[in-house]
Amino acid sequence: MKLEYFKSKTGNFGDDLNAWLWPKIFKDLGQTDDEYFLGIGSLLCNESKLIKQFSDKKLVIFGSGVRPSREYTNFRINNLWDVQFLRGPLSANSLNRQYEFIADAAYALRNTKEFKGILNTEKKYEVSLMPYFHSVDLIDWKGICRELGYHYISPFSENGVEFTLKEIAASKKVITEAMHGAIVSDILRVPWHRFIFSTPQTEGERIADFKWNDWMYSIDIYNAEATYIPFLRKTFLHEWIKKASANTVSTNFYVKGKTREDLLAKLSKGLPYYLSQDSVISKIEDRIDTKIADVTSKYFQ
Repeated sequence: MKLEYFKSKTGNFGDDLNAWLWPKIFKDLGQTDDEYFLGIGSLLCNESKLIKQFSDKKLVIFGSGVRPSREYTNFRINNLWDVQFLRGPLSANSLNRQYEFIADAAYALRNTKEFKGILNTEKKYEVSLMPYFHSVDLIDWKGICRELGYHYISPFSENGVEFTLKEIAASKKVITEAMHGAIVSDILRVPWHRFIFSTPQTEGERIADFKWNDWMYSIDIYNAEATYIPFLRKTFLHEWIKKASANTVSTNFYVKGKTREDLLAKLSKGLPYYLSQDSVISKIEDRIDTKIADVTSKYFQ
């Protein structure tokens, strides 16, 4: 069975978790091309090139999420695919409740032998901040963190997934735009707070909110408050004036100074933090453990 997941050219912590996690769960997960495995990610989407290649192949879906279609057409499960579980109730609703949901596939981290060691990482940071990977080039996040007295955690996992896991575990609180920054914080029992910056533009507000709510509802967190920092851009009037004056340099970019002020003001103090109940986490761990046993017996014996 071959592991497949979305691979960003820059690296992305949530997606990169797949390559670190699943070989630890399924010891014989190899590179054979007759069967495929999908885990972490909002991968179930009509427009996905990754999904399209599995139209005539055996595919195990292990906690993946539905990504809303741009054409507003419903995604359909191929009869060759084995859906073990979906990420959350919104994904299940999108598929007419034909398949069960548990939680994001990353919660399988709790079923690894490495989990306790990572969980017991010594606390070093009062508050850590992780931006969305598409936001990194838009602002000086390390400078923002220095001014706020926060620890910066890169969403690129350039020092390896386990390093990032331990960075989160070493934090007392995490402020994150990256969804898997919040998910892994929840797994490691670190209270988290979501902020919204570039995702309405880089990912799409509808898609981002669907993904977050799909996960949060699966862990019984509803109406969680997020901090919204407007991704300010120059006006179209400004753009027209520049063009009319024969200046061809585009000015439709974000207003960096004002954006920085907003980030510093809104991410400073008084933010609400969230954490799922221990009882919810325990049930998720047990249910995923049962699914791991099922997949192992069906495909790795």
